[in-house]
Amino acid sequence: MEYLINPVLMGGTVKEVADDLVKVHLHGRLGVLSVPRRLVIESGAIAAGQETKFFFSYLKIVPPGFDDDAAAMDPSQEIFPALLHGTLTEVNDTAVKVEIAGGYGTIAVPRRWVFTDVALAVGETAEFYFSCMHLVA
Repeated sequence: MEYLINPVLMGGTVKEVADDLVKVHLHGRLGVLSVPRRLVIESGAIAAGQETKFFFSYLKIVPPGFDDDAAAMDPSQEIFPALLHGTLTEVNDTAVKVEIAGGYGTIAVPRRWVFTDVALAVGETAEFYFSCMHLVA
């Protein structure tokens, strides 16, 4: 069965800033993103409690060998969705965790966010849309 994934403008709240990592909880208890600071477009310091906006999509399990379109992951530009991939590093009864290829961080979302025709397992490849994050004033 063919599934289409589309990027959607989403929001989240910065929960933690440590060294080079920013942890963002998606609104609606939909997951947690941990991204390098370089992916956050900001005009000042990043602090816990700040709101973010970014593009994100459902995840789709695909065969290995996927080519990323990471050109849009440039924080000097406006946020724009990039088609990326990652590897499932954790799978449990309720959620999955994905290590984003290219050093773009991790995604932890409910299993219902993953389209697949195969049983979810560690090591599977997922594709999804993601963008840099913009801090909302």
